[in-house]
Amino acid sequence: MLSLAQQVADAREDLPTSLGTDELRKLGSNILRQSLFSARMTNAAAVQGVRNAITAILSGMDDQTSDTVADARLKLKAVGQMLGYDPATGFPGGPEVPPAEAGTLQDLFSTQRLDLILDTQDKMTKGAAKNIWGNEAAELEEYPAWELVRGFAVEVPRGTKETKKGEEEVPEDAWDGKEGRWAAALDEADDDEASAIFESSGRMVARKDSDVWQALGDGAGDHGDTLGNDFEPFAFNSGMVRIPVSAADFEAIGGDPDGVEADETEFGADKVKVGEDRFDTDILKTLKESLESGDLKFRVKVEVTP
Repeated sequence: MLSLAQQVADAREDLPTSLGTDELRKLGSNILRQSLFSARMTNAAAVQGVRNAITAILSGMDDQTSDTVADARLKLKAVGQMLGYDPATGFPGGPEVPPAEAGTLQDLFSTQRLDLILDTQDKMTKGAAKNIWGNEAAELEEYPAWELVRGFAVEVPRGTKETKKGEEEVPEDAWDGKEGRWAAALDEADDDEASAIFESSGRMVARKDSDVWQALGDGAGDHGDTLGNDFEPFAFNSGMVRIPVSAADFEAIGGDPDGVEADETEFGADKVKVGEDRFDTDILKTLKESLESGDLKFRVKVEVTP
């Protein structure tokens, strides 16, 4: 039987695109959540290779027979070789991609790039699966809120940056703190309850149906490294995760555990409507051209609506 995380991965649509990360974020979280994407990876076969690799990793979650990231990376490198990709010139015969120095993050099939793609997509799939089981009726009643906590260490955590003089603090980039990302997301979401909890306890706790989670993923506070998710990972190379908060604990710190509504996010829809008043015209044009190209074959249909 497929694990829930794998079912979510299989439900996503492949979205080969020439858009960069900042441009992808402008398309909106609905498209990103229903798409398996890699910024600047325009070749449909290459994107399909990423899907296959993620599926191979997830397929053995229950029986420990899945591919490792190293296995998946080797398979993806083979896909790049088969497609004739060259960092300096891109794919033979197009579509065009920006030239890159071999071995760097901009090289679509470098170890650094592939590890980032695989890790991010793996975590996004599991985060999406967590949203599904976390919003089941019985789970909502017992655990009506999420808490943002550090799940694992990263080399350079948000809130610091490496300089020639060593590490330097960047308070507005941290997840916590009065100037950090959580505080900015609370302001964006206008969540008085979660703001009061943060002010009194310092805990980053909010109802599961709070707009703060989407604001966090949308980069509230002008952060360009976020992924548009209302679930972890909220940003590339982030070690922050959500853990469930019990009704008793939530009430004890000032929250109201009653009336939390289930997330209605759907995965694998065969149509995504994009309002032209919400997105830049050039972004919509590029997306439509990618989707309508005869070289790109996948199932999702996009309509631009007034």
